[in-house]
Amino acid sequence: MTEAYYLNFWFPFLLIFARIAAFVSVLPFWGWRGIPIALRLFFALVLAVTLTFSWEGQLTLPVHDQGLLFLLGKEILTGLVLGFLVYLFLSAFLMAGQLMDHQAGLMMAGAFDPLFSGQVTILGQFFYFLAVVFYLSINGHHLLFLSLRESFTVIPLTGPFVSSPVIWRYLQTCSAVFLLAFQIAAPVIIVLWLLDIALGLLSKAVPQIHVFIVGLPLKVALVLLVFLLLLPLLGGVMEDVFAVLARDFLLIMENWPG
Repeated sequence: MTEAYYLNFWFPFLLIFARIAAFVSVLPFWGWRGIPIALRLFFALVLAVTLTFSWEGQLTLPVHDQGLLFLLGKEILTGLVLGFLVYLFLSAFLMAGQLMDHQAGLMMAGAFDPLFSGQVTILGQFFYFLAVVFYLSINGHHLLFLSLRESFTVIPLTGPFVSSPVIWRYLQTCSAVFLLAFQIAAPVIIVLWLLDIALGLLSKAVPQIHVFIVGLPLKVALVLLVFLLLLPLLGGVMEDVFAVLARDFLLIMENWPG
C-alpha cells in the first residue's frame, strides 16, 4: 500500500514540482529578486499539488538513485527551457527600449535595478513593464499555465531527453527575438539617424554651432515624441508578439520527443 501510494502520488508530485519550480523561477513576473523565494516555492507547490491530482499516467520507480537524479534533472531542464522562452519574448521589448536609449544618448541615465540585477535604461524598463502588464491584462498567463499543464501530456515525466529539433528551433527563436527587438525600435532609430544626418549637414553649413550640445536634448525630445506617437500602435504589436510566443511554445513542446 505504501509503495503504491508513493508511486501514484509522491513520486509524480516530486517530478512535477521540479518542472514547475524551475519554470516559475525564470518567469518575468515571478523570477524578480523582489519576490521572496518562499513565495515562489509556495506558488510552485500549490500548482504541483493541483496538477498531481489531475495527472494521469504510470511511473516506474528507478532502481538506483542516479536514475532518480537524472529524472529530476530532466524535469528541471524542461521547466527552465519553457520558462526562459517566455522571458526571451518579453525581453525583446527590453532590448528594443535599450536600442532606443542607446541611439538617443539616454544610456547615461541608466540606473542599477535590483529586480534585473543589472543596469537598466529608462525606455527599456518602461517597455518591459508595459509588455508584462499588457500580457497579464489579456490573460496571457492563463494560456501560459494551461500550456504548462498540457506539457505533462506532450512531454511525459519519464519521456525522452530534449531532441535536436528542439535545440534547432530554440536557436531560431533566439535569433528571431533579436530581429524582433530591432524591428520594434526601427522607427525611432531611423528618425534618429535622419536627425544625425541633418545635424552633420548643419555643422558643415554653420561650424559655429556646437552640434553635440544642441543635438543631445533634441534627440531626447524627438525620441520621446516619436515614442508617444507610436504608443497607441504598440498594443497590436504586442498582441502579435505574444501570438508568436504561444505558437513557438507549442511547437517546442510538440517537437520535444523528437
